[in-house]
Amino acid sequence: MKRVLILALAISTLAAARDKKPKPQPGPYVFTSKASAQTLKVLIVQENLREGYTLDSDNQFQFRFSMPGQLPFMDSMLTITGICKGMTTRKVWSYSLAELNGTTKIIVQPVWEYPDEDCQVQTREFIWSQPDEIAAFQAMLDKAPTSSAQAPTPATPTSSADQQQSMKRHAACLELAKDNPSITCK
Repeated sequence: MKRVLILALAISTLAAARDKKPKPQPGPYVFTSKASAQTLKVLIVQENLREGYTLDSDNQFQFRFSMPGQLPFMDSMLTITGICKGMTTRKVWSYSLAELNGTTKIIVQPVWEYPDEDCQVQTREFIWSQPDEIAAFQAMLDKAPTSSAQAPTPATPTSSADQQQSMKRHAACLELAKDNPSITCK
């Protein structure tokens, strides 16, 4: 009888420990890489453009992307949609890169932007709860070139629009170069 009780207690303890998975936390999410901030920026821009996001703002190593999206069901029940002309709910990813002593710190902040009843933009945290996506992002950072022959840096454009266009051209070139080794992007 004593063995059965001990076994039942052990099983319930293991089940309780299994059920206490760490809950996904809201951002910001912090990553590090040995690659330069410029190299990482090119990779992050390329990946976001490939996923269909639009580059909304670009201030050297602080930039953001967005795309129209739908708030999760429970959050969307508390919002009013369709009354604000030209305003849509958007999934937004903001990035901040800082390079120090050979390591680049990458801060990622995902949020939802949506119009409230007064047609003012509100934000709601977006919890990045996909461990495989987080692991893939870190793997991309880990695979980034770290030598002096890093990914080419584009010439410095004079305006934000020029810089965005230059980044798009460079990302498209890298996409083509991926399947054709004779293409060199500069």
